[in-house]
Amino acid sequence: MKDISLLCGNTFFTIGGEERCGRKTIRFLDGGTGINYEQLIGDLKQFSDKFSGFTSIQIDHVSRYFYEEDKLDEDEQKLRAIVLEELMELTGGMDPHPGCYPPGILLASTWNPDTVYEVGAALGLEARMFKIACLLGTPNVNILRDPRNGRFFEGYSEDPYLAGKLAKEMTKGVQSRKVAANVKHFAANNLEINRSGINEIISRRALEEIYLPAFEACVKEGKTATVMSAYNSINGTPCCENRWLLRDVLKERWGFKGVAMTDWDACKGDTGDAVTAGTDLLMPGPWKKENEIRAAVDDGRLSADELKDAAARVDELIGNACGEPFPVTYDEYIKAGDDACYNADAEGFILLKNDGLLPLEDAGRIKVEGDPGLIICGSGSAQVFTDRSKALRDVIPGSADGDVSLVVVSIKSAEGTDRPDLKMPPVYTNLVEKLHNEGQKIVLVLNTPGPVEIPPRVLGYTSAILMIFYPGMAGAAALLDVLTGKINPSGKLTFTYPQRYEDTPAFLNYPDGFTCIYGEDIFVGYRGYEKRGTKALFPFGFGLSYTDFDLSDVKTDKSEYGLGDTVKVSFILKNTGSREGATVVQLYVGDPVSKQRKPLKELRAFGKYRLKPGQTESLEFVFKISDIGAYSEDYGQFLIEDGMYDIYLGFSSEDIRQKISFRLTGGSEQLRLGINSSVLDIMNIPVLREALVKDINDAGEDIQALIESERYAPGVKITNIYKTAEHFNNFVKECNNYLKE
Repeated sequence: MKDISLLCGNTFFTIGGEERCGRKTIRFLDGGTGINYEQLIGDLKQFSDKFSGFTSIQIDHVSRYFYEEDKLDEDEQKLRAIVLEELMELTGGMDPHPGCYPPGILLASTWNPDTVYEVGAALGLEARMFKIACLLGTPNVNILRDPRNGRFFEGYSEDPYLAGKLAKEMTKGVQSRKVAANVKHFAANNLEINRSGINEIISRRALEEIYLPAFEACVKEGKTATVMSAYNSINGTPCCENRWLLRDVLKERWGFKGVAMTDWDACKGDTGDAVTAGTDLLMPGPWKKENEIRAAVDDGRLSADELKDAAARVDELIGNACGEPFPVTYDEYIKAGDDACYNADAEGFILLKNDGLLPLEDAGRIKVEGDPGLIICGSGSAQVFTDRSKALRDVIPGSADGDVSLVVVSIKSAEGTDRPDLKMPPVYTNLVEKLHNEGQKIVLVLNTPGPVEIPPRVLGYTSAILMIFYPGMAGAAALLDVLTGKINPSGKLTFTYPQRYEDTPAFLNYPDGFTCIYGEDIFVGYRGYEKRGTKALFPFGFGLSYTDFDLSDVKTDKSEYGLGDTVKVSFILKNTGSREGATVVQLYVGDPVSKQRKPLKELRAFGKYRLKPGQTESLEFVFKISDIGAYSEDYGQFLIEDGMYDIYLGFSSEDIRQKISFRLTGGSEQLRLGINSSVLDIMNIPVLREALVKDINDAGEDIQALIESERYAPGVKITNIYKTAEHFNNFVKECNNYLKE
């Protein structure tokens, strides 16, 4: 059956193949931060006998030190020449020189969709050069739930709205170059511990509100061509065998028309069950369990239509693979990559502290301490080997007599393992203390995958703190330009920076084995910090500038809205400082009195704006009332309550400059006060209880039933106590009047 062959990988990174299924071969490769040479060279050897005679260790060594030839022995030099020949054949004669780009956490820190798109387009262009048809991990949108996560740096945000709005631009950018994007890992792949077998216990509400929305944005708005399912299980079912996840949500509810593929070796169970559940493509190849798919067809688990649909999706992906010539010159390719990386760094570096030391007018004051290099990328799928990155000391040579010490804190992170803790290594804390005692002014540079605990004394000793994550090939140049003021920093945190790991909402839910309970539920990140009253070191959305901004004249277009309405919020932004700069205005919405347990407020709009000194801009945000609902597990859908809502405008989740309110009427019927309300909803509102009692008595019903419910079962609905409740007209009238007060 050629249909079945289409559903299975050919080699480790290819699918199709004339001999197998009568279609051309196309290649996948990890590339969310650039081309992974280790993977590419490993796959190339499957198609060439030129690699025979060389060991796997030699091949691995050459891939890692391809651009550091002095580390290769004589035989490895010969292998490198063979690899270069293969690569240039692949690229049409161009010596490729791949780029290394910032990961998701830095891209998101720009809060600029256009910048994320630009990097996506550069990555797509690079994929075209290497004849990559599908670029894996473009993007990784798993929520930044626990900062120990080994792949924390690959994700975009702890906030699903922000993650979706930015990550979808990555898919658009990649696919603008006629390369298939790949959104992963569907869903809730938020830790690396025991990742291939861990079972996550997650409430339906948390899935719907926190862990699915960013994927939905990439599918519906980003139009991604492929979605990769995760290794983990959700509530007992592996993601690649999860019919609810793949068919009910992804394909039916969201209307996804592309290919749902497994992560590599993720399918540990019956292959037929995976395809039945909605998996279209099983990776990697060569796949040797096609008989299990055939058995699923024979025994009726997998219908003929479902098999044809899966094969058609894969067939279309192969057919759409671009066979056109490389669209730009080599120099244009290099420039596009360099510009995209630099621009992302310029907008994504975050200034966390500045006592006025920065910017430095004289770079000669800088004395480079700590790690002399920069980690430009993470390990695992995100690793990139390139010769286009400049060393920190080559860009900032430093001065032995400088009075400003640059302390670069470099911490590695990798796929497959989580960080043991968030502690700052003693070598750095001791160095900061030593430099402070010597009278040096200290700039701390966090070259880290995410937050690192900063001891109070270190925080006090430093004049400035810059967070640059893993900045890619332009990191050193962008860092110098931020330090000297050529770039006015405008990056903002997309996660809450804790004072200590124990303060994070997910702290007590780190697993010891193969079960992880998401006990913080919907209260991930700032939602959890604010609900518990826990103080962060730096709040969500925070980031300083070399200038200042202010907000004023915040207004809504109406004071009252209904379910189908759109809210327009106008405001004035002013640069009150002396330098040109950019800032991110953030809009949050809160429901202060709610039947459901909710966060104090949630991000619902944002915009990044660049203004000259003294310049003002009249701006507007728009959001839909339908976007502020909460998922009800009782009713299995998002519902919106009547009542007063608060709108907060500011520059971080804590730095709120303006607050206004609006009234929502005609909300979801299920949540309106009335006969479908519980006794608990009514018993403490005297005017409503009195009206209810009157209607009960007028109908000749037993008032004792209400009294007993108040005592022993206040959660019961009024309609479940009194069958004649639909005639309690006086009570319903008072409920409607109460809402309008």
